[in-house]
Amino acid sequence: MNTSSIIISLLFVVCLTVPAGTHSLGLLKADDKPSQKWFIPLFFGMYQGVFATLGNVLGKLFAHLITYIAEYMVFAMMLVVAVKMFVESMRILKGKMMYTVSNDTELALLAFMSATNTLLMSLMGPYFMPFGRSWFVLAVAVAGFLWSFFAIRIPFEPKIIKKVSFVEFSASVFMVVIAVLHLFTDLI
Repeated sequence: MNTSSIIISLLFVVCLTVPAGTHSLGLLKADDKPSQKWFIPLFFGMYQGVFATLGNVLGKLFAHLITYIAEYMVFAMMLVVAVKMFVESMRILKGKMMYTVSNDTELALLAFMSATNTLLMSLMGPYFMPFGRSWFVLAVAVAGFLWSFFAIRIPFEPKIIKKVSFVEFSASVFMVVIAVLHLFTDLI
């Protein structure tokens, strides 16, 4: 891997895991225990890693079905993830994607929702897996943890919504750029 492919792969992982941060924004309350500052990000990071592994396993099971169109399927899956993130960014801007969580079951559901992008992209694992399987799983788990770790510490205020929406929108744009680079170049 050359330097540009490493940078693009890292950018891909960061963009892929943005929902872990946007979904965990404002989850920490003033009266929460200090352990919650670590538990919530660990939960989000764990889901990212588990879904990356699950998607890769499922992708290997069905890889024989798309062998001839694999490059186009990777491109299409990246576009699906980018469009999903774009729609989420617009919903965040309208204030429809901010969550409150009152128990661990709701937290698990929220972490599940934030990891769906990782699951979708990992389905293409046999044909597109930056850094290789093990490193990719570790990278998305760490990125999901870090997004959540920093996002829960941001005090939730109405002016934050525009910034969070912009981050998710930017990630969707970068995902489209990475999809085009993947389809038309050999950088990643």
